Amino acid sequence: MKKIHNISSLVALLAFSAINSQAQYVLGGFQGAGDPTDAGWYNLNTGNPITTDASYSFVAAGVPGDPLSLQGAGTGFGGVQLQLQFSPAEVAAFNANTLLSFTFSAPSGAATSGYNQIYNLVLNAPGYGYHNVGDGGNAAATWGTYSTSTGFNGNNQNGEPNFYFYSGAPALQSQTVTFNYSSFLPAIIAGGEGYLQLDFTFNSGGGAPAFDDMNNVVLSNAVPEPGTIALGVIGASSFLLRRRGK
Repeated sequence: MKKIHNISSLVALLAFSAINSQAQYVLGGFQGAGDPTDAGWYNLNTGNPITTDASYSFVAAGVPGDPLSLQGAGTGFGGVQLQLQFSPAEVAAFNANTLLSFTFSAPSGAATSGYNQIYNLVLNAPGYGYHNVGDGGNAAATWGTYSTSTGFNGNNQNGEPNFYFYSGAPALQSQTVTFNYSSFLPAIIAGGEGYLQLDFTFNSGGGAPAFDDMNNVVLSNAVPEPGTIALGVIGASSFLLRRRGK
């Protein structure tokens, strides 16, 4: 290990590490009934916890890096609905971050037509109210404005997560979506946060599979712009130097 010869170098190293280490807070790992992050998640249609609800199961869906996935069974608009009722610790983590990420997948099975999608993403809190921050009825202004995605996302509708099924479709279509909720956070905090809820409303049709899979619902903060290096920290202020040409 390279020795640090002065305090300035140490401060710079710590600042650089802090900026480039993006901690994540897991809201839902969905690795079975013994996974503590499954607490607080419910089937919104029945009010039952996902660990006991007949429409939810933990399956080996083949999502890379995840032994299990949470699978909801249902068809049509709202046939699958998933809600998180935040604990106080989760509320604190939500307030300390700005990005919500999740992996949405759908197994093709024998389907050769149809679509599966996440139509609405809802945040609900006192004072702030119930809002479709991701709204399939106004996708460009919501999903398209506040989210990005990676993976099998070529069929997304103005940013709204969407999969189509056809002859020769992959056995599993999967994408990771990152939603920036920073624009809504001040109003949510101002409302007092006596409760905080997150809802996913799924939609499917046209002969699509009757299953939707979820993994890795996590909170994080924005990654700094590439090429930015921390030189030091004094008090609460950080000093940054951008590499030449960036």
